[in-house]
Amino acid sequence: MKKFGANKILGLAIGERSILIAEVSIADGQRQISRAGEFVYPAGVTLQDSLPLGTALAAYLKREGFSAKAAVFGIPAKWVLTKSKELPPVDPSLAAGMLRLQVESEFSSELKDLVYDYAGQTHASQASHVLLAATPRRHVEQLSVLAEAARLDIRAITPTSLVLSAATAGVSDALVLSITPSGTELAAQRGSSPSLLRHVGSTMAVTASVAGEVRRAAMMLPRNGTTAGSGNGANGATNGHSHGQVVVWDDAGLDLAARRAVTEALGPHARSGDFAMLGAGDLPQGVQAGAGAVALAVAGLTEGAIPVDFQHPRLAEPKKSALPRPVVLGIAAAVVIVLTIIMAYVNLNHMENQRDALQDKIAGEKESVNNQPSQVEAARKEIERNKFAANWHTGKPRYVACFTDLTNAIPFVVRERPKIFIFGLTLDENMKGEIHGRAVDKDSANALYDILNKSPRFRNVSADRAKENSNPETKAEFPYTFTISFNYVPLPG
Repeated sequence: MKKFGANKILGLAIGERSILIAEVSIADGQRQISRAGEFVYPAGVTLQDSLPLGTALAAYLKREGFSAKAAVFGIPAKWVLTKSKELPPVDPSLAAGMLRLQVESEFSSELKDLVYDYAGQTHASQASHVLLAATPRRHVEQLSVLAEAARLDIRAITPTSLVLSAATAGVSDALVLSITPSGTELAAQRGSSPSLLRHVGSTMAVTASVAGEVRRAAMMLPRNGTTAGSGNGANGATNGHSHGQVVVWDDAGLDLAARRAVTEALGPHARSGDFAMLGAGDLPQGVQAGAGAVALAVAGLTEGAIPVDFQHPRLAEPKKSALPRPVVLGIAAAVVIVLTIIMAYVNLNHMENQRDALQDKIAGEKESVNNQPSQVEAARKEIERNKFAANWHTGKPRYVACFTDLTNAIPFVVRERPKIFIFGLTLDENMKGEIHGRAVDKDSANALYDILNKSPRFRNVSADRAKENSNPETKAEFPYTFTISFNYVPLPG
């Protein structure tokens, strides 16, 4: 399945001195590498010089025959901070909010202005594992300027090695070691989710030190089915067990002897990566490296294949509300009330199960009622309490519907006349309620009365005449107070 609606796309693996580029196209459901190469930065130009570097990149792409405009940018592991997290069962729609509250405390307070995202999926019925990731915002901004200067449509910004690891995950429990022109990186998957990303040294790092780093990372990774412990980019220990095969990708163009030395140092489970794993055929003739770039391009053509996207992060701060502060506070209070009612509704099934268990217990103890009067009486009282609670949720929650209609009515008034503040709401079991508020003038209070009076859900709407506000603390901003009473008629069913 295509992710970005393009038939061809570029993968650009960003390095400190060059960019590995691959163009992958799709036709009749088949992906194929059409072009690949390495763009070396002009003398004296670095990534900080985004505008001239982008101009030079545009000239290179045109000269080498690259025609795709959509692009997935991959960044090196040394730009990325990661932290593994275990989440309890939580609805996916709430997961981002939970992680957003925790994320800043997971990384150093000295690091400012980061872009956050996470890889992995959460579940409402079971605990889940995610990998938090962060990168300085300046890198995202630099790449955005570079892409604009190169006339590229940037579709995603993601760690190259995470995407390459996911593409190599056809080998179960495999660690992926990527040797790039900018350094050596290590990544791993846990099931379908990334569990580790680490920069382990320079391209020409001593093979023994690289092998030692891989073994240490393998020991920190959890085995399937284990629970979390602690560690950077990991959440458990294997107690000395191997994490399976190590797949080595050489994007730095090492000579055969150096590549063999790395593979041998990693042990008998290590082997070189095969481009067939990436699902786009072989590299064009004469091109020796580019696995990361190919994996990025293939991910851009595949639904759900980009684990982390700093261009469109799921942990981005929600847009700030343009509503006045009193209205925001009023809406927040209504939301809290609604959530409380929903939580009570969720717990109702648990209470009913308790009631059924108590009834079964009474039935089993009928023969010993005279000997155990206190236990039977306690069970009977518990049943009565549960029955009383159940009466609040015999059908569609009426209070939730009323709060929803009121919430929908109040912001409308605010948009028309942003001079009203609701500070009190009462609603009894017969759905008779009162709204208490303050206003800057009588017309503002009357506007809310007119909306409720015209709604088919609110009957017998009446309002006390607006009075002067006697509270000296709020009188300057809201000179009048008012009260509106009503009977709410919920929808049947």
